[in-house]
Amino acid sequence: MKRSVLIYQSIALITLAVAFILLWSFSKGTPFVESGLTFDETAADSYAVLQENLYRMVPILLGSIFFSIAIAFYLEEWLAQTSWIYGIVAQQITILASIPSLLYGLLALYFFVLQSEKGSFFTHALTVVLLVMPITIQSTQMAIRGVDISVREAAFALGANRWRVVIDHVFPNAFSTIVAGICTAISRALAISALIIVVYFWREPALQSGDTFNVPSSVIVLLSSALLSSVISSFLEKKANLT
Repeated sequence: MKRSVLIYQSIALITLAVAFILLWSFSKGTPFVESGLTFDETAADSYAVLQENLYRMVPILLGSIFFSIAIAFYLEEWLAQTSWIYGIVAQQITILASIPSLLYGLLALYFFVLQSEKGSFFTHALTVVLLVMPITIQSTQMAIRGVDISVREAAFALGANRWRVVIDHVFPNAFSTIVAGICTAISRALAISALIIVVYFWREPALQSGDTFNVPSSVIVLLSSALLSSVISSFLEKKANLT
């Protein structure tokens, strides 16, 4: 392993460790104050809060996806790969993208369910960002690298500037693979949202019917949407490989 790569990995690990420590510190909020409601009323009210928190994450999810695409294009098309900024950011993305989805799911459960009374909008949003951005950036980078270098060289030879090359040639050629990566990220987010609701219902006996555990209809919708997104992602990847 090159010394520069080892240095970049070390800096990336230290930076991520500091970021996670700050995330943990932000999760420590004020304790939950009893409202005087009955257990059934409190459970139903807290479930409404949980749904509201999940709905509030939709703009964060979409914004993270578009921001991830912009970062990927900046890294691959404008930032020199020999620069130290590229080395550190690339290593951070690689580390975050290689973390199993289960760990992100546990992080989401902690903030949305176990710490639902203490979690802030910042911690919820940061959890979604960590879940979506690394895999979206990495898949977009792979899509950009998959565009034949001759396409860029031909466009530059005809006098096109970098913006025109990216917009008119690189992005259209990489579009299918980029959308496939977006669908994969959305699938992960939807599946973890379903997991959050299931675990929440498992923790709140007041929301269950008798001795049975009824899966909410929203969980079925989320899991079906996650499966559909995964199928679309696989189809687009196969299509991109054939072309």
